[in-house]
Parts: sequence; C-alpha cells; structure tokens
Amino acid sequence: MPEFARNMAFVIGINNYTNGISPLHNAVNDAKKLVEILRKKHGYQVSMYLDQQATLKNLQDLFEKTLPQQVTADDRLLFYFAGHGIALNSEDGPAGYLVPQDAKLRDTKTYLPMTLVHESLSKLPCRHFLGILDCCFAGAFRWSSTRDLLPAPEVIHQERYDRFITDPAWQVITSAASNQKALDAFTFNIDRGEIDNHSPFASALFEALTGGADAFPRASNEKLCGDGVITATELYLYLRDRVELATQGNCLRQTPGIWPLNKHDKGEYIFLTPGHPLNLPPAPPLDESKNPYRGLQPFEEKHSSLFFGRTALVEKLHKFVTTNPLTVVLGASGSGKSSLVKAGLVPQLQKSTMEQWYILSTIRPGEFPLRALNIALKNGKLPEIEVPNASFGQAVKNLAQSIKVWVSRNPNSKLLLCIDHSEELITLCRDEKERQEFFRQLGQAIAIHPQQLRVVITLRSDFEPHLRDSILQLLPNALQLENSTIKNNWQLGRFIVPAMSRAQLRQAIEKPAEARVMYFNPHSLVDQLIDEVADMPGALPLLSFALSEMYLKYLKRQREASYRGITIDRALTQADYEELGGVIQSLTQRADQEYKALVELNPAYEQTVRHVMLRMVAVGGGQIARRQVPMSELEYPEALQPQVTEVIQRFSDARLLIGGTDGEEKCYVEPAHDALVRGWQRLQNWVKEEKNLRLQRRLTPAAVEWKSKQQPDYLWQGDPYLDVLQKEVLNSPNNNWLNQVETEFVQRSIRQKHRNIRSRSRWGIGITVSLVITTFVASAATFMGTILSTLTHKQNVIFASPGQEIHGTTGYRYLYTHDSAQAYSTVFNKIVIGIPGKGQPACIDVSQLGIKGEKNEDKKPFQLTAPKEPGIYYVRLTSALKYNCEHSNGKKGAINRSKDKKYPIFNESNIGIVVVGNIFDLYLHSQMWSAYSKNIPDQTLITGHKNHNSDIYLYLNNFNFNK
Repeated sequence: MPEFARNMAFVIGINNYTNGISPLHNAVNDAKKLVEILRKKHGYQVSMYLDQQATLKNLQDLFEKTLPQQVTADDRLLFYFAGHGIALNSEDGPAGYLVPQDAKLRDTKTYLPMTLVHESLSKLPCRHFLGILDCCFAGAFRWSSTRDLLPAPEVIHQERYDRFITDPAWQVITSAASNQKALDAFTFNIDRGEIDNHSPFASALFEALTGGADAFPRASNEKLCGDGVITATELYLYLRDRVELATQGNCLRQTPGIWPLNKHDKGEYIFLTPGHPLNLPPAPPLDESKNPYRGLQPFEEKHSSLFFGRTALVEKLHKFVTTNPLTVVLGASGSGKSSLVKAGLVPQLQKSTMEQWYILSTIRPGEFPLRALNIALKNGKLPEIEVPNASFGQAVKNLAQSIKVWVSRNPNSKLLLCIDHSEELITLCRDEKERQEFFRQLGQAIAIHPQQLRVVITLRSDFEPHLRDSILQLLPNALQLENSTIKNNWQLGRFIVPAMSRAQLRQAIEKPAEARVMYFNPHSLVDQLIDEVADMPGALPLLSFALSEMYLKYLKRQREASYRGITIDRALTQADYEELGGVIQSLTQRADQEYKALVELNPAYEQTVRHVMLRMVAVGGGQIARRQVPMSELEYPEALQPQVTEVIQRFSDARLLIGGTDGEEKCYVEPAHDALVRGWQRLQNWVKEEKNLRLQRRLTPAAVEWKSKQQPDYLWQGDPYLDVLQKEVLNSPNNNWLNQVETEFVQRSIRQKHRNIRSRSRWGIGITVSLVITTFVASAATFMGTILSTLTHKQNVIFASPGQEIHGTTGYRYLYTHDSAQAYSTVFNKIVIGIPGKGQPACIDVSQLGIKGEKNEDKKPFQLTAPKEPGIYYVRLTSALKYNCEHSNGKKGAINRSKDKKYPIFNESNIGIVVVGNIFDLYLHSQMWSAYSKNIPDQTLITGHKNHNSDIYLYLNNFNFNK
C-alpha cells in the first residue's frame, strides 16, 4: 500500500504445549495459512514464531527488542496469536494472559500478561496497528473500549478512505469474549462431510482476507460487489456473522469482538481486496441543504438518520409509551425533548413489528389548542370535534367519540397523539375555558380508550407545577389497562429526559459529521466542545447552533477556495469554533451582531428590532417562552414596514428566526428556540423595560377581531387602558410599537370615545358645532376634489378595487461592470417591483448582460394585484427588501444588496401609488393628502451615484398604469 513504507506482520502459532498444558491441533496450520495469504495476497513482510520458537523469552524479546528496533513511523503492523489464552479474576475484571509454548500449568509467572503486551505495543511509533487473537478468553485483551463500535459504511468515499489512512488506527480483533473458550476445530459445513483443518475463527478470517469481507456496495451493472477495501470493522463484522451464528447453532457459542486501543483515533486498519480494483467514489458535494446539524430547530422524523446519542433512551421511551396511556416527557428547556419524540420515538414505533401504530401529526397547542387538535384529526382522517365559535363539517362531540370511530376501523392498531411544547397551554392560550376543555377531552379519551390511545406530551420542567394539577383533576381516579389498574398518579406518567453523558455528546457531535464524510480538525476540538456543555443544563440547542454555524463557515471557506481552483479538507476547524466565540457565546453573539449591523445602517432599527422581538416573547406562569407571530401581526404603517421586513429577513437568514404555516395555511415567524428568548440578554432587558407587554397581548386579538367585524361595538371606546395606549404608546416619539391594525384600532377607539362624549353634550352646542362643521366640510370637500383630480390624472397613480389585477408598463436603463458584479453576492438581472408586504411582486427579466453590459428598454409590461384592505399603497423597487422571484430554472433567489455598501439602493424608490377603497371614506383622506404632498415621480434613479454613471446603475422611467 503506497501510503505506508512497509506492511509488517508477526505471526505466532503454538500447538505443542507441554508442562501439563494440553496441546492444540490447528494453531500452527492457522498461522502458516495466514502467513501465505499475507505474503502472496497483501505484500506483507512476515516474521513467524511456531511452537518452540514461541517461548516466553522469545516473546518477551519480540515485544521489548525486536519490534522497537524494526518498526518505524511509516510502517504498519499486524500481530497474530493462535494458541492458548487464559483469563483470571482480578479487581478490575478478567486479567488476560497469552500462554507461551514453555508455560507451566497454574504458574502465572510463566505466562505473558496481555497488559505487558499492550504497554509494549503502545510505545511503537507506527500509525496503524491491528492485533488478531485467536485464543481462549481473548476478549480479556479489552484494554480500552470506551467508544461504541461504528457501523461500517456501505460506501467508502475517497475522502473517508484518506482519513482512514491518515489518522491513527489501533485496533484488536478477538476470536472470543473474556468468558469464552475459542474452538480449536469446527466444521462449518457439516452436511458436506468436510473436516476443516483450521479453527472456525481462522477459517472465516482467511475467507475474509481473500475478498469475502468486501461485500459493499452490492454488485450492480457490470461492477463487482465491494469497493476493493476491507476495513478492520468490516473484517470484524464478517467474522462475527460467520463465527457467532455458526457456533451458536452447535451449542458452542463464540463471540468475536473488536476493541479500539488507547492510541486509536479516526483511522481504520485497511486491507486491499486481492484482484479487486479500487471503487472509491468522491463524497457527495455539500451545501446548506446537507447541513448535518439542526441549529436551534428540533430534529423531525425525516432527520432520524442524523439523530445520535439517544439510542438507549429511545428504547426506554418506546417501552414506557407502550405501557402508559399518558406519557409526560419532562426536561429542561434545551434538553432535547421534542427531538427525542419526533426523531426517536416516532420512527421507532413506525418500524415496530410487535404492534401496528397509527401516528397523528404532532400538534403544538398555541393560542387555540382545540383548533390545533382538530387539524391533527383532520390530517389523520379522523372525525373532527366540536369547537365553540367554530364550524366543522361532520364534527363529533368530543375526542373520545372521534377515537371510537377510528377504533371501529382499526381494531388491531394503537393510536399515538403527540403534543409538543405543551407549556404553550400556559404561555399562549389565554382562554381558560378552552384550556380546561382541552384537558377534559384528553382525560376522557384516555379513560375510555386506554388500550388503543397513547398520549405523549413534552413539557418544560419549570412549567410542570402549572399543568400537573390542571390535568390530574380532569383524569379519572384509575385507568383499567389490559389486566391491571393504573392509579391516577402523576409520577407514573413522568418520563425524565436526562442530560447527555460525555459519550452520548460525542456521538451527537461526531456521527452527523461522519454521515457527511466530514471530521473535526484537530480531533481534540470534539473534547473541547464536550467540555463546554457537559455540565450545562439545556445546552443542546446552543451546541447544535454552534455546530451548524461551523458547518456554514466550512461552506464559505470551500466556496472561496473553489474560486481559486482549490478543494479544502471536509473539516470543521478550531478557527471556525473560536471565531464563533465558542458554544456559549455563538448564539447571543450572532444575535448581537445582527442587531448592531442594522443599527449601524440606520439608528431607527434600534426600536424596530426591539418591537419585532418583543412580539415573539410569550409571558405566562412567571416564565417567558417563544411565541409564534402571524405575519399579519407584523404589518406596520408604511413608513416602518421596510424596516420590519428587513429585521425579519436578517434574523431569519441568521437562523435566529424560523417561519412556517399553521394548520390554516397562515404564515408565521417565531424564534428558532426558547434558548434565544431566554439567553439573549438584550432581549431579556427589553422584556423587563416594556411595562405594557401584557397590554399588547390583550390589544392584538381585540384589534384583529374589530378588523374582521368592522363594527364600533368592538372598539375599546370605554376601556380604561385606552388612555394608556394613547399617551404612552401612540403618541410616544420612540416607543410606538403599534402595528397597522392596532394603530387603526386605537385611533378609531379614541375617535369613537370622543364622539360618545360629544353626543352627551348639550343640544345647543351641537347645533352650533354642526354649522361650523358643515362649512368646514364644504371647504374640505373642495380641497379633496383638487387632490383627487391631481392624483387621477397622474399616470403612475391608479384607483383600484380590493384584489383587482393591475397592469402597467415601465422603461429602464440597467448597467453594471465586472467590478461591481463582484461586490454583489449574486446578480440575477431581475428588476423586481411591488407593494411591500402585499402579494407577489412583479419581476421584469433583463436577461444576461455578460461580464460588462448595459441595456435600455421601453414599455416593459408588469402585473400586480391590489391589496384586499382599503388604504394608500406605494409601489416601489423591492431590491432593498430582498423579494424573491422565479428564475428560468424554476428556483427562487433574492436580489441582494451590495456586500460593502459601495453601491447603495436609495430610499427614494417609490415609483407609483395604488389607492384601494372608497375615496369618500374620511379614513383615506389623510393618506391621500400624504400621497399628494409626496408628488411621487414616474421616473427615479434606483441605485448608483446621483450625479454620474457608476459601476452599477438602475434607472426607471415612464412608469405607467394601464387605466
């Protein structure tokens, strides 16, 4: 093998024992056959010690003199022993000995201690060592086995092979466990009448080394099975299957084993399959979609292949759920409860051959737990239940009846209902009656269907006291389950998720990287990561976030290297880890970086970030948690909306926020994990400072309800907190957190309150006031007529009905140079215009301009859709807002701003106005006056320098609506 200077082997075989020790029959034959294979098939230089050559003195000289003198750092070494072994009891377990040819029965001074062998071998400078022991009690050679055996990959990629060769590999394969005798002779194929002249272990070893162990990948079109490589792990797996199963079938069980020694790292001892060409494909390319770590997000069912470190706990939870109708999975925030259930338990149940499971989609209670439950039932094709103030088609009265229907159709199956983040019943559900009804429905369903229904809820430990009493008082005193009665005791349903051990953390760190053919450089970095989080409760999200960020930094380094034609090692590095600030600081440092970058861009972002993030905090039960925020709640007055959109985009790009759609297909955004709202000190300070946060939680649903009803009765005209909102929020110069709907709601409430006061005034004053108002209205009407006439005649202003399709044309001049293109992460040559936050924007395809290009076009058509809500809306070029549009290849991408801000996108990018609603509505008048006063031009310089052509330049002209 070219990676090593020499392949060296020292082979020992002893038949002729004396001094009271029984002789063996096949050890010498085994040794000779192995020597033949190693020399002819694998090119080894072999030294052989047979019978009288294998005395205690000669073996001592071998380990103390010969090996240290002959073995160099560039060699690799194989050591084989076939003879007697013995294991004697000691304080640390079985103490193993190799028995030399001249040993005396029961005289341990004449034996060779395995610990001495290990110490001598460990001093050798070689990088790769493989010991093969075919003797009784060979498993007592287990000096170091703190690591689990890694499964052999079905495909060995070239990069993984290179790591196997480069990294230290110190492994020992044993023919028997520490409490087993190795068989001297055994015929595998008895029915053929053959007598094997070798031990069963040696016979399997010879088959393996001549190609039998090279079985993966399977044979395919014109390709032999195997890849031309036999790793020590593959060798062991082949030996285990051949020896253990065959010997067990003859009541003579023998269990081979493989053990990593102290000097072992990520390498693998390798044999090349005789006569087989190497078939080592390159590892698949990596991108963001191949990130092996989930960051702040939990593992879902589809990520189970990357979910490591919880194998034993998943098995335990599986058994627990099988015997308990209600399972409460308890743990600190960040302990991995959700991942354990969704990526561990659910896939395990689906693979179960003992029982048939039907698994409903996991629900999060949110603000309306009964509605969330109905969505899960609907998706699972179970009858929906009746919910107050909601209408459902063929709804049954309660959950128990819905399950009864399902049981009638599936009498031999079990039904699993998982409720994730059940603390939201405290933090988000404001309706006490709905919360109690949700508990009652669950309790009743469990009581009526204890055989078929299994309910699993995940719960943060700090919320346990708040939910425990509520649930217990609604469950029956006892549940009849099969042949036993389970008392209603909260303790019986508690399943604690403990912190991960160091070994489990190692698996969670290393194995996802190995699945992507990656490694850590240096290897000690894994220990450093473990040291940082091992004693920290709830640190898994922080660890996962740091690992995810390290992976993204690798991608960035690889992209930059590819520009220079270089391919870098697939490694997560110490430099990346230190740049993040370690595990603990990686999350909060990233949040602070995004915050500071926005504030440096515009100081107004200080309040915008604060207002957006405070909406994502749920306060309840004396604790704070993350909150799903509907995107409709993040629609602000026009002047603020671009900043709000930018905050959401930046924090989402940083993987601090995640978006999604609820069961009603409504979009939302939320913090990626509670670790952000609980660990970011800046946000914690904002929560403490904002005294009206609970008032906001009351205001938002009230404003939404008023908007949907459009009736004065839903206004807060008599609410005592209206004055607080007016003085401390609406009129505040720097803390007005009201969104668009809330602003309208508060303003209308104030006006309605004033109308009510005026209506109670004396009628005489009313007559006087009415005359004044009549005169004023007449003058105002004349003035508004002028405004309407002006706006109507402008080609870039259109009056539209709600949801109307709007067509128009525009001209443009587009230019950029090679230098300016380099300043952009991507240049897609798309001009994107639209109403920010309202519907799909229009994309005008400029097409490719080449390295340096310029293009002028007139009357390029576009199409927009008018918003459904009344109001004045500004059409603008949306590059600064990073809108997506479809490309020719069907993929979506964003037009990004300049990396170094050398080529700014100007704020004066309003290029048209859309008026939606009744023009005689007084509510629109103030907005129309604002639109009139702005005098939006139908041509504007979007980007570049104002006074001369720059390296990047976009100019729109003759922006017209088709009226």
